[in-house]
Amino acid sequence: MEVRVLKDTNYLIANPDHRNFTESAETVEQDTILKGEPKAIQGLRRGEPFIYRLFITTDGKILYLNNIEPMKTVEVTLGADAQRTPTTVNLIPAESFTKMKTTALVIGGIAGFAYAKYQKHDMKKVAMFIGVGALIGYVAGYVLDQSRDVVVTESK
Repeated sequence: MEVRVLKDTNYLIANPDHRNFTESAETVEQDTILKGEPKAIQGLRRGEPFIYRLFITTDGKILYLNNIEPMKTVEVTLGADAQRTPTTVNLIPAESFTKMKTTALVIGGIAGFAYAKYQKHDMKKVAMFIGVGALIGYVAGYVLDQSRDVVVTESK
């Protein structure tokens, strides 16, 4: 799991005699990317049982869990604009009913209804044309939604 350090903080050293943790002199800077796993470790705090929520890095260093946050977006550095600027890449979420798909579904249903009424069909066939039109509209909205590109926004 990759995480980002929120603020300058010191690594922790386990104190087995008192079953707690003390800060070391070694510091990790803000916005440093670390790899490791979160752990809940039972110990003592002021003589009372306490659960420490810690992050243990792959090289065995320990941090408090409240000093880090999981990585949510990927930062890509592009050199296309003649300078190195960090750029945030937002991927399109995979949703069943996006605005595009829902709009195409409604338009398809209305088109099916209009066609059935124009042909003067009975209500069973009208319902069938509405369903088929809505299905075709949803598929068209799905195809249009998939053809959209990934959004890349330059950070300022």
